[in-house]
Amino acid sequence: MAYVLQSSQFNSGLQQYSILLLESLKKISQISPFNIVDVRTEVELNQIQPFTDDAFLKFLSEIYNLELDYTLLTPTEKTVLNVIREYIEPVPSLACCGSDAPTTGNTVVKYFPKIGSASFEYENRILLDNTVTCDVYDIVATITPAGGSPAVVSGGVGTANLIGCISNQSNYSFLWVDFASDPSGFSYNVQIELRDSSSSVIATLLYTITI
Repeated sequence: MAYVLQSSQFNSGLQQYSILLLESLKKISQISPFNIVDVRTEVELNQIQPFTDDAFLKFLSEIYNLELDYTLLTPTEKTVLNVIREYIEPVPSLACCGSDAPTTGNTVVKYFPKIGSASFEYENRILLDNTVTCDVYDIVATITPAGGSPAVVSGGVGTANLIGCISNQSNYSFLWVDFASDPSGFSYNVQIELRDSSSSVIATLLYTITI
């Protein structure tokens, strides 16, 4: 698993640009634990003056906008991209959607760890098949421990917003859910409310998942 570019990044005239961004992403990904302050320190090291805030933001935005195969990312690589996204707050790309009602069969709830975090932080990501109605604007997710699972410290109720069409699914994400201790291998009950742009609930779905 690694940063693997999608075929669009190999289009004529784009390959040199893709190489520069890919190598920049690989370089800054070596910072551990990954954080934006240390990224800026790294890129400005030994320079005659610091870069402007605007230039640094555009640099990170261009790296984040690389079209990658997200199915091949490691947990560490997911963390890098999530931390960048949290900083740049990008406008979401277009969703890939249809007209079907949301069900547990076409909607998946996942939790990804923030690698290098001093606490037990996870991204809550919700994936909708490209047939699910385009009316879904955001998703309110509520997670509670099942049995003796570690408690949820913060983010037990969070709103996942659309971050775009990734791997032909509409991806909604909330950063971060904090647990009292390592939740991996434990079970949790999750309720999601899929809402339209006026905050009316389209569907309420229930899951029991193992993180």
